[in-house]
Amino acid sequence: MKRKLIKQAGQAITVTLPIEWIRDNGLKFGDEVDFSVRENDLIISSGKEVKGNSIKLDISEMPGNTKYYLINGAYAAGVDKIKLEIKRADYPNLNSSMGYAIVDQKERELIVKDIGGHSSKNLDEIFKRSFQMVIGFYDSAIEDIFERHAKSYGEVQNRDFEINKFILFLQRAIMKKFYSDGSEGKIMFAYSYALEKIGDEILRLWRTDINSKVVKSKKVKEIVALSREALSIAFQMYYNFDQKKITKFMELRNDVREKSLKVLDIDSYTSSFVNHALRILEDAYDMNHLSIMRKLK
Repeated sequence: MKRKLIKQAGQAITVTLPIEWIRDNGLKFGDEVDFSVRENDLIISSGKEVKGNSIKLDISEMPGNTKYYLINGAYAAGVDKIKLEIKRADYPNLNSSMGYAIVDQKERELIVKDIGGHSSKNLDEIFKRSFQMVIGFYDSAIEDIFERHAKSYGEVQNRDFEINKFILFLQRAIMKKFYSDGSEGKIMFAYSYALEKIGDEILRLWRTDINSKVVKSKKVKEIVALSREALSIAFQMYYNFDQKKITKFMELRNDVREKSLKVLDIDSYTSSFVNHALRILEDAYDMNHLSIMRKLK
């Protein structure tokens, strides 16, 4: 679709907007729109929440884990309405999402919709909260592993479930906000995926300690503490890009790698435990890479 540039008084140049786009987004005279520049392109956004599409899923023959996997994927993708084909009285548990609810039901069909009404305008707060939840999860793990030894695996798993639910909410907010902005949306979604991976590694590290006899020597504790510090730097880098922090992170990463070589051959349980801490550090490294991309793009 092309539009001619119109010269106004002085140096001003204007362009008309398609009336269909105005109507579809509920805009009127006096409303504000957002402008962003991408090299040779000028992108105009209505600022309105992106409406997700409606889909149909036949989950009647699927096992429980598979059906929840699909529903959660639809939720994260920004889908607003799902028509589910089910077996008689086979209602899926929607507790893993923060907005989906069953709004209509028949014998073999359910209508699931997002009734949360959450806005993506506070995406930065959602991201910050998600990151803080993951960091808090690691802090709790470190305290319990090296000091208290009070948590059961069920308690730890429930907390991981709540973090995953919130990250699904983050992914949905990203899809809603950056539907028309491919580069920023891809970077933000990669952030959310890295956060999810880190949360899973923390769960595995904690589970390994609960279920196995891990040798928690001073060197092992140092490795875990340094991986926690790496996660903190990744959090700081998102909000305050600083080349000195990059240098500090790389030095820390090399230090951890050297220390890990001295403990990975102790026994299989301890090696597995340390490897989870190393993966947390490497995922934090990937997040710093995303911060660099976001800053320099």
